[in-house]
Amino acid sequence: MSRVAEGRFFGEFTKMLNSNVKVTTDKKVYTGVLVGYDRETMAICLKDATDIEGNNYKKLVIYGRIISEIIETKKAFDLKRLAEDLQTMFPRGEVKLDTEADAIIVLNKIKVTERGVQGSGPLSERVRTVYDKFIESMEEGEEAEVVEEEEEEEEAPRRKRKTKPL
Repeated sequence: MSRVAEGRFFGEFTKMLNSNVKVTTDKKVYTGVLVGYDRETMAICLKDATDIEGNNYKKLVIYGRIISEIIETKKAFDLKRLAEDLQTMFPRGEVKLDTEADAIIVLNKIKVTERGVQGSGPLSERVRTVYDKFIESMEEGEEAEVVEEEEEEEEAPRRKRKTKPL
C-alpha cells in the first residue's frame, strides 16, 4: 500500500474511534464502541462489547489476524467537542469532562451525557441550548457526509469516461 493510501486508510479508521461498530471475526460477531487499535497488528479494543450469544464484555481486545470485517454502525458522540463548546460559556475550570462516566459536569451540578442534560434552572437551560445546537450540527454533519458520498459515487463514472485508452 502506498504511503498516501495508507495515510488515508488510517485517517478513516481513526475517524471510527468512539463509534459503535460491528466486528466480524473467524468465529463470532461483536458489537461495541471502538476505543483503540494497533497499526501494526490491526488488533482493536472494544468497550461495552456484546457477542451474538448475548455475552457482555466491559473491554474486549480482538487480534487483527482474525478480524474479517469492521462496520461502523453509529457515529460517535463527540463529548469532548461538546465540552469545548460549553467551556466558552462558563468560567475556566467549571466544565469538567468525565471520560469514565461518559459525562460532562458543569458547575458541579449540571450533568450532560449523550442522552441529554440533567438539571434545572436558568443555567441548565443555557447548557440545554448549547446541547441542542450541538446535536443539530451533528445531524447536519451526518447528512452532509451522506451527500458528499453520493456526489463522489456520481462523479466516479464521469471521471472514467474522460480517460483515454493508451
